[in-house]
Formats: sequence, C-alpha cells, structure tokens
Amino acid sequence: MDQIAEQWTQLREDFPVLLNFAMNLAAAIVILIIGIIIARWLRKRLNNSKVTQNHINATLRPVIASSVFYLILAVTFYAFLTKLGVPSTSLLAIFGAAGLGIALALKDTLSNIAAGVMLLFLRPLQIGEFVDTSSYAGTVQEIGLFATTLKNIEGLYIYVPNSEVWRNRLQNFARHTERKFMETIGVGYGSDLRKTQEIVLGILNNVADVKELPTPPECYVMNFGDSAITLSCRCWIPADNWLARTSEIRIAIKSAFDKEGIEIPFPQRVVTTKAE
Repeated sequence: MDQIAEQWTQLREDFPVLLNFAMNLAAAIVILIIGIIIARWLRKRLNNSKVTQNHINATLRPVIASSVFYLILAVTFYAFLTKLGVPSTSLLAIFGAAGLGIALALKDTLSNIAAGVMLLFLRPLQIGEFVDTSSYAGTVQEIGLFATTLKNIEGLYIYVPNSEVWRNRLQNFARHTERKFMETIGVGYGSDLRKTQEIVLGILNNVADVKELPTPPECYVMNFGDSAITLSCRCWIPADNWLARTSEIRIAIKSAFDKEGIEIPFPQRVVTTKAE
C-alpha cells in the first residue's frame, strides 16, 4: 500500500507536466495541420484566382504561389517545434547548419533556382511563347522555381531545368511580328538566269502580306555548284502561320519552274572513259 500511495503521489505531481505536454503536442499538431491547409489553399488561390490572373503576370504566378507555399510551410514547422518546447535559438542554429548542408548538397538545384530568378527578372521567354533551346523546342507552359515546362509540337510536355535554359542558346519565335524567309534553290546550267530571277521575284512580290521594309523581295545568283547554279531568294513576311506561308511560297516556285521548263537538277557527275 505504501508503494501504491507513493506512485500515486508521484503521478499526481507529474500529471500537470504530462497534461501540459499533451496540450502542447495537440496544439502543435493543430498548428501543423492548419499551416499545411493554409499553404495549399493560398497556392491554389494564387494560381487560379481571377484577381491574381488580372493583376499578376502569368509567368510570375506559379513562382509566387510556390514561394508563398514553401514560406508558410517553413514558418509552420518553426511554430510546430517551438510549441513542443524546442528553444528558438537552437532552432535557428539547426536551421542555419541545415541550410548550409543543403546548399552544399543541392548546389545544382540552387543553380536552377537562381536561373529561374534570372529568367523571371530578364524575361527572355514568357508563358505562351514558342521557343527553341539547344536541345528542346516548344510553347512555354510554366516557369517554375526549378524547371521550365514546354509543350512541344507533338503535344508532349517537357520539363527542362532552369539552369539549362539559362546557360544555353535561346531562340524566341514569338517576339517578332515578321520574319525573313530565305530559300536556296539550285537550277540547271541551261536555265536563263535573268528569266529565273524575274519568275522568283514575281512570286515573292505576290505573296500575301509581303513586306517592303526593311528590304523588298530579293533574288541573287550565289554560286556555280557541281550540279547546279545556286540562287538565294528572300523576303519579309508576317511571322504568324510561318510553316503554312513558307510552304505556299515553295509550292508556287516549284509550279512556276515546272511551267517554264526550268530544271531543278539532281546531283550529277560526268564520267569520261578513255579507250586504251
């Protein structure tokens, strides 16, 4: 009985401590759950809200939403540990050491973040623009903290690390309203070059929406090749529907050459045999 009484007395003395720890644990779990819910809700609202769509550029919205999400998670985790009784100074020291270790271990990931910041700041590409990198081409769907999402002409999504987009050549096809069409054509040595030039220039001048500035349509004799005389034709046309426009120009040139009997020769080689 004395032992039971002693244990009961000890339990009564420890009960406030246990009760306080249980309450703090429950409060910490509630803080963690609420923080995660708020972070997810804000990320969704920043991405899909009509207010943000009207006032925040589409290129910046995913990055802002992700940054807010991770910031709230960090604050929530800090509050969770503090509520459990972990000293704030110890947490700061742990976070500092962890941050240094993570920075050394994830230097490639951090380079992607830095490249993403530069892409967002300088904006060489934006949502909806068709771009061509050294390895990939497609329409920009999203510029995230770590990767840029492209949708290629086959409808496939490509996730390219931001650092790869930033350090390599980037060609943006959506920044100009007009482009220069350039085509090299080989004609037979029996062709009338003046007449051929006139035919090509006539076709280029009749192209829909052809531009006279910065230069009017041009056609030049470039060189005498092994099998053909090379001509270069050029003109400025609108950049939209580029493949369809340039395809029609090539079809028109081929049809005109066929009608006028102008040959586009295959590679040829003359072989001379000597009788012994």
